[in-house]
Amino acid sequence: MSKRFILFILGNILFSCFPTKNIWGQKWDMSFKHINIEQGLSNSTIECIYQDKRGFIWIGTRDGLNRYDGKHIVVYKNESNNPFSLSDNFVTAITEDSQGNIWIGTIDGLNRLDEKKNTFERFFYQKQNPNSLGNNAITSLLKDQKGQLWIGTQGGVLNLWNGDHSFKKYALNTSTHGQTAITSLYQDTENNYWVGSNKGLYFFEPHNGHFQYTETITGSRPTVNCLAQDAQGNLLIGTNGQGLMSFNYRLGLKKRFVQQDLNPQSLANNLVKSIWVDHKKQIWIGCINGGLNLFEPLTGHFTNYQPRPENPKSLSQRTISALFEDNQGNLWIGTHRGGINLYMSQVQKFQLFRQQLNENSLSYNDVRAFCEDSSGDIWIGTDGGGLNLFHKNTQTFEHFKHNPFQTNSISSNEILGLTQDHQKRLWIATWGGGLSVLEKGSRSFKRFLQQENNPNSLGSNYVQQVFEDRQQRLWIATYYGGLYQYLPDGRFIKILYGKNRKSQLLGNNIICLNQDLRGRIWIGTDDGGLNCLDPQAGVFSHYFHKDSQKPDIRIIFVDRQGRIWVGHRGLYLWHEKEQRFKLFTTKAHLSEDFIKGIVQDDESNLWISSSNGITKLNPQNLQFQQYNSADGLQGLEFEPNAALRTKDGQIYFGGVKGFNAFYPHKISNNNYIPPIYLTSLQIFNKKVGVGKESPLEEDISYLKTLELSHRQNTFSIDFAALNFTASENNQYAYKLEGWDKDWIIAGSENRASYTNVSPSNYTFMVKASNNDGVWNPEVTTLEVIIHPPFWATWWFRVIAFILILTGIRTFYQFRRRMAIQQLKEQQKEELHQEQLQFFTNISHELRTPLSLILGPLEKLKKDFPSPLALPYYDMIQRNAKRLLALTNELMDFRKVESGALQLHVMQGNINIFLTEIAEEFQDLATEKGIDFRITPTSSQQTQWFDRQILEKIAINLLSNAFKYTSNGKKIEIQILESLENFQPQYQSQLRITNGFTSSQMLYLRVADQGIGISQESISQLFERYYRTTESHIGSGIGLAFVKSLTQLHKGSIWVSSERGAGTEMLIGIPSGEKDYLEYEKWLTNRTQIRLESLSNSLESQFTEPEVPSKVSLAQASSTKILIVDDNDELRTFLKDALQNEYLIIEAENGQLGYEQAKQNHPDVIISDVMMPVMNGVEFCKKLKTDPLLNHIPFLMLTAKSASDAQLEGVASGADYYFAKPLSIDILTLTLKNILSQRQKFKEKYGFAQLSEKIQQIDEEKDQAFLNDFLQIIHENLSDPEMNIELICNKIGMSRTKLYSKVKDLTGQPIGDFIRTIRLKTALQLMTEQQMPIAEVMYRVGIQTQSYFTKAFKNEFGKTPMQFLKELKG
Repeated sequence: MSKRFILFILGNILFSCFPTKNIWGQKWDMSFKHINIEQGLSNSTIECIYQDKRGFIWIGTRDGLNRYDGKHIVVYKNESNNPFSLSDNFVTAITEDSQGNIWIGTIDGLNRLDEKKNTFERFFYQKQNPNSLGNNAITSLLKDQKGQLWIGTQGGVLNLWNGDHSFKKYALNTSTHGQTAITSLYQDTENNYWVGSNKGLYFFEPHNGHFQYTETITGSRPTVNCLAQDAQGNLLIGTNGQGLMSFNYRLGLKKRFVQQDLNPQSLANNLVKSIWVDHKKQIWIGCINGGLNLFEPLTGHFTNYQPRPENPKSLSQRTISALFEDNQGNLWIGTHRGGINLYMSQVQKFQLFRQQLNENSLSYNDVRAFCEDSSGDIWIGTDGGGLNLFHKNTQTFEHFKHNPFQTNSISSNEILGLTQDHQKRLWIATWGGGLSVLEKGSRSFKRFLQQENNPNSLGSNYVQQVFEDRQQRLWIATYYGGLYQYLPDGRFIKILYGKNRKSQLLGNNIICLNQDLRGRIWIGTDDGGLNCLDPQAGVFSHYFHKDSQKPDIRIIFVDRQGRIWVGHRGLYLWHEKEQRFKLFTTKAHLSEDFIKGIVQDDESNLWISSSNGITKLNPQNLQFQQYNSADGLQGLEFEPNAALRTKDGQIYFGGVKGFNAFYPHKISNNNYIPPIYLTSLQIFNKKVGVGKESPLEEDISYLKTLELSHRQNTFSIDFAALNFTASENNQYAYKLEGWDKDWIIAGSENRASYTNVSPSNYTFMVKASNNDGVWNPEVTTLEVIIHPPFWATWWFRVIAFILILTGIRTFYQFRRRMAIQQLKEQQKEELHQEQLQFFTNISHELRTPLSLILGPLEKLKKDFPSPLALPYYDMIQRNAKRLLALTNELMDFRKVESGALQLHVMQGNINIFLTEIAEEFQDLATEKGIDFRITPTSSQQTQWFDRQILEKIAINLLSNAFKYTSNGKKIEIQILESLENFQPQYQSQLRITNGFTSSQMLYLRVADQGIGISQESISQLFERYYRTTESHIGSGIGLAFVKSLTQLHKGSIWVSSERGAGTEMLIGIPSGEKDYLEYEKWLTNRTQIRLESLSNSLESQFTEPEVPSKVSLAQASSTKILIVDDNDELRTFLKDALQNEYLIIEAENGQLGYEQAKQNHPDVIISDVMMPVMNGVEFCKKLKTDPLLNHIPFLMLTAKSASDAQLEGVASGADYYFAKPLSIDILTLTLKNILSQRQKFKEKYGFAQLSEKIQQIDEEKDQAFLNDFLQIIHENLSDPEMNIELICNKIGMSRTKLYSKVKDLTGQPIGDFIRTIRLKTALQLMTEQQMPIAEVMYRVGIQTQSYFTKAFKNEFGKTPMQFLKELKG
């Protein structure tokens, strides 16, 4: 055994036997920085702490893994649906292997972190795999000196990572009962492996896998929580309840340290949770409920640190669960439910003194004044806590406070100034207590107060400062009272004027005083600026006094070089030659901060306190260093004039939270050069992670090139300098080269943000310094490529240029084609309009010849009824009427095309409406043997539609269906309310839609088994004048007319057809009230243009001559009729037709007609409209304005059928209006009726007969029944759905009985009787109220005009139009 080793053993024995003096001195106050959930930590219970080789701090908690960069925390947690996330959130151990992989142990699995991808690879115990992990509950991790990774687990299995996804397992077998768990792993400086367990300490030999139990406490196997090694090589063992063990395994020396209740220097608790030996070989012990302990092994003493509620920078929790020292010597302390406590020894540059409970300390934290006495002790004045005497040698305080019951106590606890004069008296300036004086060696204070009746007393009890100049004169600055001088005889004199009163002190609130090297007294105020008194000349000079708002001059400092410094908002220097003050510098915020105190150190640096910390300034080169709370200052805000430099060079600064004391030469800077990493990327303020769809292929801290699209050109990059010593003071500068012109000085802000960066290649650069301004010369860079949109790339521009040229050429060609097409369309439209106009004119011209054909034909059939000629008469009449229907169709088509026809929708029952139309085709269906089916809708919902338009659409579609369907086939008309289950029958389809969106639709479906339409022809089906094949007869405007009417009704058309199979047409129109505007509703706008093709065709179908009432021959022969027409043939025809019964007078135009009327006074005038000289309208107007002639009935004839022509004729005063061709029978009847009395119509067609029939009923009950029956009918007359069931329910009688009753009383079936009532009511409305036919139909509950015309004709022997014409006579 070597001599050196023997000496080492003896030394240990001696130190253990004889305690020595504590060389650590007095316990110092430790200040901690707290990192908790508020700073982003995932959980406040810390299990382990580690620093990786790059410098990031990793913190394992009971709820997640955390990576800390000094400002931001990145949290990693288990994600149930992500197999690449952390296996469990309870993290127990962290280490890093030789390849730089971070290993994380949890209570459920081992994890290896790929930092580039931010993904975890999981390792679990697998029963079928002998090379898997021994247990899922990881307790400890160890990377040994060979770089091998050891894993301790529950179950007593030690695992060695083989590097090939396999583990070698060593089982710890103990002789004790119960489950064995490895709790800690440690390798000492001699490469010995130690394994702590819940069954004690074991020595492990890797070469044979042998575990040797090592007894540390005789007769006990304590649970070993943690292991470490001190500077002497002793193994330190933290146990769970048995305290701390120091074990020298070679000598077998053991020493145990436990808690001793009566010994404050003992271990604070026997539950030792963590041990750390720092780079200074200091031993830190963390205990459960025992706080932090600093252990001195030579003495066996412990210094204990506990949470102190009065000190927010003390420990946050009593249980210390983890300890770690980083590469800068900072101590990281993990607690149970208290987060991280970071102790930074380099940060404590300034010794801090503040008030503490239950300890000898400062009496009050607001420090306003300092004074060093002749003994070197420091007197401290507080604003509220009285006077303190600080003994520097013993670091103790004495307190002197105001006692209202002791006149020899200090006069006030609010102390603003302290001065010791040449007689060693301490002068104390107080707020509200005047002056107090303390003689040297005395503890009794003498007071000087304001006395109102004593002119030699102090003028104000609010004293700011006492100043003794080099001439040993005492100057007293008072607030509200001005400036005073204290004389040796005890008198106070006020200084207000200069010599001979030629100058005066400005201001009454004196704040501060000082004397320069020339002997001038400088006086600072807050209401008069700065005053300078030259005692020799007896003159006051003034500065900073011309501003409207006077500055608050609180600091006047004269340095050793004789320079005069003044501080208020900014630092000012006196320039003797210019006799003025100038702002000294704009650096370090010294041009804007409020200066509170100035002292000069031995190296002529100025130490300046302000409202923003302390600044060290070199006035020669303007270099500066700033300090804040992170450097150990009491706070950022300091008090004015609370500054002192002692004889030995120590500097004191007082503030609102205590005071700091320091020797400038002892303040050392942090020389650690921090590495700089990029830590996060945000795009449009949204954090971007690593992923396939992310621009980050790997973690940004590893990334060399960042590629973004043009849509990602607003981004932010976070960065961090990994200096954890006062990390909030780290400074940054960055630049996006190619975008920024200069470096951007970011201060402590660690984010660079850019908005709308143009596509290009850039280089992002960032540099940083530590908390003391030591910059890292290396710049961290990232290439940033913002890709342009494809339209901004060179290849796109080339292609675009080619395409533009091609496009221009194509455009001009297209434009030329469009111009040609437009010209063709224009010509086509012009041709169409010309055709329409031509057909309209032709129709107009055809009406007169048709009148000359149909009129004589009727007369021939009547006068010469030959059986042989009758078929020819019918042929002529049938084809003439077809020609008339065609002209009317063309006229109506013209109305739609010109926009004259407008919508007039009203409520209606579509089922009844459809039934009435279908009845018109029943005879034709029967004749052709066609299976004609009607399928109404089952819904009772009311629909809104234009009856006239929908009737014309339905008639045209049905006419086409019957026209092209052979005998014996099938035709169906159906009403649908939706197309949900509708499927077209045939493959060839056409759809013409309207952009109108409706909430309620009505569909009219007409399907036939006719000849059908081919695929080639269906697209042109609705074109004007188009016929699909020669077999399709007609004019070619019928379906074009349907299309125009459907579009007018805001509807759509669906067609499906197949050649030889049939055709299906579906018309859809909106049927909701909200689908139509107010002016489109019939009730709002009752002026409606009639479709001639609808009314005329029906009228012609039912027109038969009515047997007129007999008129006596004498009456007829005496009747004069004036016929005015420019057409000789028509005039001759009318004369031949009427001359047998009437006296005929002729005229060729309106002017001659007027003259004939004045001469002959005819009984009736028949006039054409279009005539030369004077037309029929002018003729009628002139006649109706003549008092002698205006009573003559005027019948107007014209070939014009447009509504405007009809309105013009009626407006002129015409009594009757006849469209050509003229029916001679109607004309004859009209003339006859004009001569009859109007009363005859009322008697003939009124309800008189019905009333008489009721009166003839003998039984009163039957009369009452019939009256009730009629009342029900009249109450529901306008309801198209009124039927027998409705009446049965209302009258309370069965259908059979009601039918028999009504038949017996009226002689008519119920249906016929109801129709009679409807028609008689219609006749009454037409007779008495002169109501339009459309409104009459609505009032009596009849839906379609065709049905009304037919029923009216059957009931009264003439059509409604014929009746109205005759009624006007």
